[in-house]
Amino acid sequence: MSAAPNAGPDGEAPDPAVVDAYATGLLATTVTALPDGGHHWLRRPGPRAPEPFTPITARLRALVERASAAPGTRLLMGAAAPDGARTYAAPGPYSVAHRLIAGGGPHAVPGGPRALHDTLREVGALLAALHATPVPEEARRPARAAVRLHAWLSGSTTAGGATAADLLDGAAVGPLRVWAAAAARPATGHVLSHGAPGLGSLVLADAADDTADDADGAGAGAAVLLTGEDLCAAPPHVDLGWIAGELAEFRWLLGAAADPRVWQRPLDALLDGYGGDPATARDGCVRGAALRIALHAHDTAAYLPDGVGTARRYGVLATALTEGAVA
Repeated sequence: MSAAPNAGPDGEAPDPAVVDAYATGLLATTVTALPDGGHHWLRRPGPRAPEPFTPITARLRALVERASAAPGTRLLMGAAAPDGARTYAAPGPYSVAHRLIAGGGPHAVPGGPRALHDTLREVGALLAALHATPVPEEARRPARAAVRLHAWLSGSTTAGGATAADLLDGAAVGPLRVWAAAAARPATGHVLSHGAPGLGSLVLADAADDTADDADGAGAGAAVLLTGEDLCAAPPHVDLGWIAGELAEFRWLLGAAADPRVWQRPLDALLDGYGGDPATARDGCVRGAALRIALHAHDTAAYLPDGVGTARRYGVLATALTEGAVA
């Protein structure tokens, strides 16, 4: 049998190659390409993260994996690594967020817009299955993000020296503080939640060779949503609003001149996959999206060097969504 490409003199497997690495004060990520074509994601809390990743028990892992039993996109639980890190065997080197930012829109996702819509529909179904799972005792904790955001909105902390009133319109701080408090305190309506199902944790297979010939694209392969760092009990709109807020951000930053349906269709797919009453889901999404974008304003100011200026832009969007939700 011949040695693997780039193997050493004794035929041993080649060392994995780092294909991406990025870090903030909150989170550090390193992605390496493996000889078999897979990718190893290593994520660890940043040096200024206020809390470690949430612990995973065997029972909690089993519950999450059971919610992810359907074919297609799945919740990928990480394995513990030194220094509080987690590792994941993911199908691709880049997240959906990376693809959208680098490529300027859904067309840059492997498989094109259709693959993004199909994936987000499956993510919606995954979140619905997770939310329908009884909350085990070890997951009865608030979302790390909600705790961080509520502390800032309440004036207990600053973000890079900026208060909530510095980055948000003063009239928006009150409603956001109430919504964040509701997410951070135990309540009977809370469900087992991912806690931070961002597009930066959604990884599609790198299937450029499998992309369909039509402009819509297809066939991007299965995707995974990295899961386990933030598992918690929270209102359903925290998870849905996280993705909705990020799509709103991308529409605002990347697609202002584009057909608005380019960004509306992914959100529609997410909600379609989630099911339930569409009006209730959309109302919750607006509040959840406002919370997510307000958190992004906080985190940009708190964990990126000289991030306060950029954070103000997110504050404008968070304020607009908050005003729309309370109108």
